[in-house]
Amino acid sequence: MPVCYAHSTERLFGATHAAMLPPPDGFLTMLTFFQTWNFLTLALLFSLPGALIYLLRSDLRTVIARVVPFALPFAFTEFLFYPAYWEPVFLFGLGSRIGFGIEDFLFVAGLAAFSSTVYAACRNRTYAPCSIVTARACADRALLLFALAGALLACMLAAGIAVIYAACLAMLAAGLAASAWRRDLAAAACIGAVLAAAVYFAVCLLAGLIMPGIFQTVWHTEKFLGVFVAGVPLEELAYAGAAGFAATVFYPYVFGLRFVRRKIERHA
Repeated sequence: MPVCYAHSTERLFGATHAAMLPPPDGFLTMLTFFQTWNFLTLALLFSLPGALIYLLRSDLRTVIARVVPFALPFAFTEFLFYPAYWEPVFLFGLGSRIGFGIEDFLFVAGLAAFSSTVYAACRNRTYAPCSIVTARACADRALLLFALAGALLACMLAAGIAVIYAACLAMLAAGLAASAWRRDLAAAACIGAVLAAAVYFAVCLLAGLIMPGIFQTVWHTEKFLGVFVAGVPLEELAYAGAAGFAATVFYPYVFGLRFVRRKIERHA
């Protein structure tokens, strides 16, 4: 019995000691890197949902490939948000030097990828033609939505409306315009807004675990509503919902498509 007890005690305290060991240096170094370069970390995290949809839904890869280039120019609008709305750390200090950074392109690409496809992915929908649209017509429709959103954004900023709220309203206006011309897309836009906000919220929660307190230290929430949902600023969720609303209808409206139920072939 004493020998067995000694072995049991050794195993017990050995396991306890192993559990109390600090994380390996490599893990701490990686964690420090992600916490230091917080905007890069956020951009990479927000690329995950779109990458997952791209991997699992081959029929939506064309959607992502077409929508992302339309979204990339919005990276240049970072100067409107930085540093008034938030102050993340940019690679090479580009935010303070030129008004935008590499991370902005990664972020808008990731946001566009999942916000434009989350409705189809979660609701088991795909696309089917509803009209014959030329390349010129596609370009004109996209330009019309961008012009509408841009004009409204400029007017609201000139009126003194904070950029985060102006951006949300401009995206909603573009989505509403597309839905007015294509009323069959209105319900999808609303559901897409909710789904995009839910995905965005989940990613924000993950970001909060990796970078504790980021939404309190990087975002200037004291200048805005100062309302948080599980630690995430309400403005961020509104932004995600507006992006989902507009992005869900953008692709089918511009390219003359409609949502149809996706048929899954079952093999015996």
